[in-house]
Amino acid sequence: MRIIAFVLFAAFSAFVQAKTKVACIGDSITFGYGLANRTVEAYPSRLQALLDERFPGKFEVRNFGSSGRGIYLDSMRGREKRGFRWMKEHKQAVEWRPDIVICNLGINDAGEYIKEFTGGRKRGQFVRDYCALLDDYKKAKLYIWTKLSPLAPGQKFYRSADPFLMQRDLDFVASKMGATGIDMQEPLRAVMDEVLSMDKIHPDAKGAQIIAEATFKALFDVKRCERERAERISLDVSAAEWWICAGQSNMQKGWGEFNRTPAEKRRVKNELERLSKVKINFWDFNSGKWERLTDKNALAKSAFGVSFAIRRAEKTKKTVNILYVAAGGAPTESFLSESRMCEVDSKGEFLYPALAAIATNRHSLEKNSDFPCSWVAREYPRRKNNKEEAFWWPVSRMYDMGIKEIAKMRFPVTGVLWYQGESNATTCISPDRPTPRAYQAETLRAVIDELRGGKNIPFVMVGLPSMNRPWERYREVQREVCAEKGAVFVDTFAAGLGEMNDVHPRNKIPFAELAACAVHN
Repeated sequence: MRIIAFVLFAAFSAFVQAKTKVACIGDSITFGYGLANRTVEAYPSRLQALLDERFPGKFEVRNFGSSGRGIYLDSMRGREKRGFRWMKEHKQAVEWRPDIVICNLGINDAGEYIKEFTGGRKRGQFVRDYCALLDDYKKAKLYIWTKLSPLAPGQKFYRSADPFLMQRDLDFVASKMGATGIDMQEPLRAVMDEVLSMDKIHPDAKGAQIIAEATFKALFDVKRCERERAERISLDVSAAEWWICAGQSNMQKGWGEFNRTPAEKRRVKNELERLSKVKINFWDFNSGKWERLTDKNALAKSAFGVSFAIRRAEKTKKTVNILYVAAGGAPTESFLSESRMCEVDSKGEFLYPALAAIATNRHSLEKNSDFPCSWVAREYPRRKNNKEEAFWWPVSRMYDMGIKEIAKMRFPVTGVLWYQGESNATTCISPDRPTPRAYQAETLRAVIDELRGGKNIPFVMVGLPSMNRPWERYREVQREVCAEKGAVFVDTFAAGLGEMNDVHPRNKIPFAELAACAVHN
């Protein structure tokens, strides 16, 4: 009996002390190509050091990288197959039975991937082959690079659509396989001149350290875990409307900022009284949390969005849930995924040439000539440490932090309320002049499709109001694109709304009433 007890205790002790096995699979970046001492300097080795420092003896990391490998099973590298699933490193990793798998693959599929859009491959092959690869790692917790390491100027596929179009499929793979996505583009972009200097694609030892730190953060993202654990208020999906309220400062500013003069105080008091008689829930992309709006917390919320929601709730007798994604100064490009900006036609040509130029040349956006709105390009580097505004200005930032999260939650979105345009209408330099018309039209077409998320739902675009700015042509483009895309254009200028010397009209109620009346159902 004692012998049996001892054996069981030994087995239990061995189980408790077993290390968590982390397999890093991928291409030459994982392998450590070009590093002087890859066994020490490659990112898996750096990750091991970070884990040992924080959790001594708890993790074992192994490098299963193989240079030149990709996802497609039928792709060739010379006379051998390129797909990582064919490699001995894949077999070794599977046989090791890891607890965690971290995968970076896709960059070597550039040039092949575009064929899924031009007819050379069947659409969906990349997703199927990637899912088949990950499915081999039974019971492992999966992490994949959903935004690949950036390509530096001078690299073969720099300015190519492939890595950016690929992001949408990488996100889909992550969702389908229950994997966590890792963004390796953002951590490396600011320093890519320095860390990708060897051949414009492979990181040096410093770059490998950055990759390891980004991976470590993804493994132990406390903020993300807290968000996932956050309690949500009870949401009645069937008996409610769900409105995405997106835009810049005129969507962002709360009633508390328009509550100074006696007239403003009466106006706000009346709005809050109306709010008390309906039910409105508010999701803030900054925190990822829901809250029921009251006369106290509503003052800090979107004045325009809340007033619109009050009127919808009164009309429909339903709960209105606001999905809020707004930040002062944010250009339209911030609300667009890079995949959307880089969409191509059947010939592989960009549907949005101006947007594609911005998305594929993020190297020094404030210095190059690809960004037509020179005000944002100029102001971003000056204000980039201002977390209240310019933090949200970079391309795709509002998409990644808000629009993408809404898509993940799969809420039955009723419609989109869009109040943005000041940052995209003019260059905002002296003399103030309009940005190119084609660019303006591209941004509006793209954002309507992006925020609709492939659904035929109402899109209400609030036109720029009266002000001493040359916004006439932008209003014309807004009207034309809305007609083309079946969206609703709210002509605030024709209604006589706005203030000549203030970009932020203080009375949001007439704007909200126009927008609410424009929704006919």
